[in-house]
Amino acid sequence: MRVSLSWLKEFLPVELSADEIAHTLEMAGLGIEAVEEWDGDVIFDLEITPNRGDWLSVYGVARELSAMLNLPLKPLSITVSETETPITDLTKVRMDAPDLCPRYSARLVLDVTVGESPDWLKRRLKACGIRPINNIVDITNYVLLELGQPLHAFDFDTLRESHIIVRRARDGEVLYTLDEVRRELDSSMLVIADAERPVALAGIVGGLETAISPLTKNVLIESAHFTPSGIRRTARKLGIRTESSYRFERWVDPSGTVRAADRAAQLMAELAGGKVCQGVIDVYPLRIAPAQVSVRTERVRRLLGIDLSIEEVMALLRRLQMEVTVDGDTVHCLVPTFRNDIRFEADLIEEIARLYGYDRIPMTLPKGVFLRAGESERRKLENAVRQFLARLGLREVVTLSLTHPNAEARWGINAGANERWLKLRNPLTQDHTIVRTTLLPSLLSVIAHNFRNGVRDLWIFELGKVYRRGTIGDMSNTEPRRLGIVLTGSCYPVRWNLPPETGQADFFALKGIVEQLLAWLGITQVAFGHGEHPTFHPFRTAVVTVGGEAAGVLGEVHPRWLKEHDLPQPVYAAELDFEKLAAHAKLLRTFQPLPSYPATQRDIAVVVPEDFEVAKVLELVKRVGGEWVEQVTVFDEYRGAPVPHGFRSVGVTLTLRAKEKTLSSEEADKLVQRIKDAIRTELGLTTRG
Repeated sequence: MRVSLSWLKEFLPVELSADEIAHTLEMAGLGIEAVEEWDGDVIFDLEITPNRGDWLSVYGVARELSAMLNLPLKPLSITVSETETPITDLTKVRMDAPDLCPRYSARLVLDVTVGESPDWLKRRLKACGIRPINNIVDITNYVLLELGQPLHAFDFDTLRESHIIVRRARDGEVLYTLDEVRRELDSSMLVIADAERPVALAGIVGGLETAISPLTKNVLIESAHFTPSGIRRTARKLGIRTESSYRFERWVDPSGTVRAADRAAQLMAELAGGKVCQGVIDVYPLRIAPAQVSVRTERVRRLLGIDLSIEEVMALLRRLQMEVTVDGDTVHCLVPTFRNDIRFEADLIEEIARLYGYDRIPMTLPKGVFLRAGESERRKLENAVRQFLARLGLREVVTLSLTHPNAEARWGINAGANERWLKLRNPLTQDHTIVRTTLLPSLLSVIAHNFRNGVRDLWIFELGKVYRRGTIGDMSNTEPRRLGIVLTGSCYPVRWNLPPETGQADFFALKGIVEQLLAWLGITQVAFGHGEHPTFHPFRTAVVTVGGEAAGVLGEVHPRWLKEHDLPQPVYAAELDFEKLAAHAKLLRTFQPLPSYPATQRDIAVVVPEDFEVAKVLELVKRVGGEWVEQVTVFDEYRGAPVPHGFRSVGVTLTLRAKEKTLSSEEADKLVQRIKDAIRTELGLTTRG
């Protein structure tokens, strides 16, 4: 908001320089974006905080300077010369929505002459960034800047039956606004209507049919107080933001409606030759009383660390135009209606600190016992997982939580059947209309973006939230964390001395990373089984289960999606449920003594069908071998003669060790034979060699 120094001086006898005034305003809490000279005047470009709607006027800023500098504030002199014709003989106002409009005031000015505004008025509007239009409209804008009260001027002769009705819009009603845009309304919106149709969008913008024109002779002045939430909701829904809505969304003093209407009527009589009808129509069904807030002086001293007497506290609060009474050590305040931000004792203490001066409060060290702050156990686990994956050679990426159904559909996730999507009510862009339900589309889009820019070796991961409908307050249910991993190309950025195939991403490299992570987390009950996922190859997808529950999926991205995104090499991805991993994690390490006896190894080659899960063989080996089987590792896979077509030979190494003795060759061979027999009888498979 732009405010001129000369205008401020009309209300305040301030002799400070522009820089000193800017510093005072900053100490009061207003942001100073710029101080500039304009046409022989000084303009302050102010940034107003959302809770201080009372600062959105020249008079409001002058009032704040008056309190900060303890200078007298000159009251605004308003004198209205009225005719003998009562306004109630010519028009009436009906209130049908008092919850959205607690107060509505109206003045009627007859026989105006619409023309150009005087130079002083145009100059002030231009200084504050508003384009002059004509004297009637310029007067409403002038009062808006001066007092912070948005006004609207209706061409009175265009109002059907000369009535004003404040009501909710009807679904499907249409209003052509001053910007010549057709607006379709609904019942959540408040409108100003005449006897037949809406003529203005309350508190936001007027209607085209009742706008002031060069032919206008009679003007109805609207000065009202609308509830901020209603204005904000309608403005966002229709995508409109005006000087009026900007102020109403923050707060406009409900006690100032009549004063602003009088000021506008006075100026229209002086500058447009109008005749002001007698009286004001003031409909005020829901009166807004000044807030009553108390503050304890002992509490002021303790929080601010300064020794203020009760008289000093009272004097500071009176500078804010509060009515103050005392009861012992407590000061009771009647807060003016233009300060809706003061509701609690802490608010008054903040005001006392501002007026006393933050720079005058001495610096002291805090006293007492402070609890040591730190990261939560969950955050520690997340950071530890990030560091572990980085040690494995992966790079962390962070992608947007916002996406679009089509973005997920482009990676095979059905855009029409996911009922868990949470849609944004007011998306900033059409590309970001929902929050993500999975990390995979975002991570795979990172791969596609890098490929387009010539980067083909990517081993990346992301640990972040996804979003879905669920129980309010249950973050693990509605905002669960997921761990996504994507591999393509080589894990070695530079490999001049290595064979080309070294470190290449494949299904087993991805599975190995997942296995290492789960082992590092201390999760033991892990199994991999055949699975399905729309993003992955139907025969190269595995489901990860932890403790018998599905905890994730991994696989090779389907060739269809690779072709659609022009990816010339295989891509492998995994998404794990981090909530379940965290629930099963056991990071407390226990000491394991070194083995006292040597181990021995034996190899078994098992012939299995192509679609057979080798994990079943490994589980059987561990079960039959018992505690002597220390480790089972797949070391080879062979296809070709003499293995029949449709089968493969899987080589498995058994590491055998007994805790109480050294195993003899005979004992090891007998155990291996028992395992082979179990493979034949229980699984129906044959062994080689």
